[in-house]
Amino acid sequence: MIEIVDLYKSFNGTAVLQGMNLVIPTGKITVIIGPSGCGKTVLLRHIIGLWKPDRGKVMLDKVNLSALNRFQLNEIRRRFGMLFQHAALFDSMNVYENVAFPLREHTKKSEREIQNIVVEKLSLVGLSGNEKKMPSDLSGGMRKRVGLARAIALQPEIILYDEPTTGLDPIMTEAIDNLILEMQRKLSITSVVISHDIPSAFRIADQISMVYKGKIIETGTPDVFRNSKKEEVQEFIRKGEGKG
Repeated sequence: MIEIVDLYKSFNGTAVLQGMNLVIPTGKITVIIGPSGCGKTVLLRHIIGLWKPDRGKVMLDKVNLSALNRFQLNEIRRRFGMLFQHAALFDSMNVYENVAFPLREHTKKSEREIQNIVVEKLSLVGLSGNEKKMPSDLSGGMRKRVGLARAIALQPEIILYDEPTTGLDPIMTEAIDNLILEMQRKLSITSVVISHDIPSAFRIADQISMVYKGKIIETGTPDVFRNSKKEEVQEFIRKGEGKG
């Protein structure tokens, strides 16, 4: 579904992506890991078409995103849902209004239809009955669940997760991992997870790819990845599992 081809991106003369290549398979969970500052989030913003590369392409179903105009990009972005690192909820809106927001912005559905969808999505993420709560009343894990309910409100084909377990304790981290797996099973979507959490990656991934110095240096199943011959990969695994 998604193919990254020879992607380059620099900021103020500093190279961040340096010839990145990756195939993200349809209907699977791909976890992209790597140390802080290696280019993971920059890659994510290219995948969703927020930034254009200096060189190379992001292909979605053989369509080059960087060749599209703003209208075409907005249309293609509707195929994506995004869970931001800190959920990015609107603090002035309650849970219901947060989840309803993309439906009101991007569809012409009636309020009754919107209500049914919001209730359904909150039930999917285990938050039925929390519609009237404000973001300030929620734990970190609950905020991420609301963010996920909003991300799936428009029934996307692809969900992008930006560091979904950052700042969570081990119990809540495992709960979010289980939720990602459950969304995959129930919705049959393509998931791309940006993370530096090695135990989490091994729990949820069909495919793990590691970014190092602006390139993908290893891609494979969790078993293939764990047995990689590359020292950078083994060092990252050792440090990550030590923390986990």
